[in-house]
Amino acid sequence: MPGPAVGPGAGRIVDAQETPAEGHRRPALALAAVTIVLVVFAATLEPVQRAARVAMGLAGLAPLSVTLAGRVTDESGAPIAHAFVRVFQDRELAATYTDEHGTYAMLFSIRTDAPADVSVGANGYEASLRAIRVASTDPHYDTQLHPVVRIDGGATVHLVVGSGDGLCYPLRTDGHKRDLSWPCRLVRVTAREAGVLSVAVVADDPRDHLGVTFAVGSQPFLVFATPCCVPDSAARLPAGAEAIIQVVALDLDTRGAPPSGRSQQSFILRTTLEPP
Repeated sequence: MPGPAVGPGAGRIVDAQETPAEGHRRPALALAAVTIVLVVFAATLEPVQRAARVAMGLAGLAPLSVTLAGRVTDESGAPIAHAFVRVFQDRELAATYTDEHGTYAMLFSIRTDAPADVSVGANGYEASLRAIRVASTDPHYDTQLHPVVRIDGGATVHLVVGSGDGLCYPLRTDGHKRDLSWPCRLVRVTAREAGVLSVAVVADDPRDHLGVTFAVGSQPFLVFATPCCVPDSAARLPAGAEAIIQVVALDLDTRGAPPSGRSQQSFILRTTLEPP
């Protein structure tokens, strides 16, 4: 029995097992190839862009996203919990606190063509300020803090300052000279009664060159621009005043080894408090 007639406008039913005609197969294959290329391109686009951003950041052509991590410890190597860590480069870039293990990590964007100041501190410890340069996306910075040293006027204390100690203030020079970053130690001296406080620094090794300055009621900001200054000074203090003594190791430039090859210098800080 003959089947129904199929008009010129009627659709043709195709068996699923029937092989498409060659004319229909080529567009389908071309579309599949284009789809594969687009999928592969989309999968590789973000890594390529990320690599380009990192390369430009490391070259100093654009801000670089970094994760700065490290550990804060005391002189014995024990962790210091709840220490603050702040990063500055013209302005504050990031700030955080250490955990119970003394570790920290923070994400921020930074320019690699200029140094950044990293300040670290905790209750009962002298704050540390260092200038660092970032050269990777995951820089590591560990800090060791010294306990606060407090003495009365007229007392003497023996201390050590090393190239790894914090800076009282980073000294910036002009573009034709390298930055000078001398480490220092701070001592707080209390005047139990009114008088003239005199301070002298005597190095254990006479070859060492140390400078000293102090401020009353505020943090001293001076780091000597050249190793020219006599290591003693004096000031008139009222009863109960506290002077902050700053002893600078002028031979220990943190950007390089000192001429003697040693990384630290020891000294005696002598104070006298005489009647006004």
